[in-house]
Amino acid sequence: MKKKDMNKQVKIQDAVAAIILAEGPAGVSTTKVAKRVGIAQSNVYLYFKNKQALIDSVYARETNRILSTTDLDRLSDSTIDVTTRIRLYVQQVYDYSLANPDSLTIIQQIKALNGQGMTISAADADPNNIVANLLTAAIDAKVIKQLPVSLHMGVVFSTIHTHTTNISKGRYAQDQYTFDDIFQMIWDAMKQD
Repeated sequence: MKKKDMNKQVKIQDAVAAIILAEGPAGVSTTKVAKRVGIAQSNVYLYFKNKQALIDSVYARETNRILSTTDLDRLSDSTIDVTTRIRLYVQQVYDYSLANPDSLTIIQQIKALNGQGMTISAADADPNNIVANLLTAAIDAKVIKQLPVSLHMGVVFSTIHTHTTNISKGRYAQDQYTFDDIFQMIWDAMKQD
């Protein structure tokens, strides 16, 4: 794809993301997207075949952004204690969310539209199998509760998403609660008693 086409595609994705943040994914339409980008509605179809493709594209972009900031090698390194790797996973999601507060909101909105809840499932992207495998290993080792991986991922994402939303809405200052405070809350929910 040419650089000009890539820039247009990014502008279209940015417009979709802005609409999702303002109105939710149900508010996305090719007409609104075209108007925000300043192109003819028919031009949207040069890049995306329909509304669902637009939404899926933004979902893939946001999940890839999270994965690109995650140290997948360390998460999959079985020489590192599983508890340490879980903490690293939570820290990476936490850091990403603070730096990109709208990203988890976009992911949550799209997952809710698709009836999938607030998790990034292992089926969404191959690299994410590392996270699912990590959590499965922790369940098998009885380090975390014997519950579905999706519930553990939901605890991580929902808690961090709520925390960063509270910060961005000014409900409290970022330094009022440390990562250790948030991690302890998440860990208390996940750990095997």
